Amino acid sequence: PFHRALPLPVLYPWIHKHHHRITYPQRGNLDARNEHPVEQIMAMALWYTAVQLSGAICGMHAVVVAAHIMVMTIFACFNHTGCDLKFNFFGIYFSVRAHEMHHRRPDKNFGQLVMWFDRMMGTYVDYLSHED
Repeated sequence: PFHRALPLPVLYPWIHKHHHRITYPQRGNLDARNEHPVEQIMAMALWYTAVQLSGAICGMHAVVVAAHIMVMTIFACFNHTGCDLKFNFFGIYFSVRAHEMHHRRPDKNFGQLVMWFDRMMGTYVDYLSHED
């Protein structure tokens, strides 16, 4: 929800535009972590709240939290490279190009790993090459 709110005209120029100055991310973790401090603090606070709620509701082992951080970090790095990484794993489709389109169109493709909610909410766009 927070990433969906960041393109709003009241927030975008002050917060998320900092991250989107890089239209074609190439440097992996450097580009992934290139965020405004307010965005970093809000994202971590929301993530921490989600972990606490999940743990309180259904219990959660520390290994699950560590695995989640590792998966999110690895895929955030890949999402910010020129790599054409894509795969389909048990119906979960991942493509770096989908996130590249988010950098080129900040109002589209909000999903970090999968585009399920973007397809459902009408914010998904297919990849267009640099020449298109």
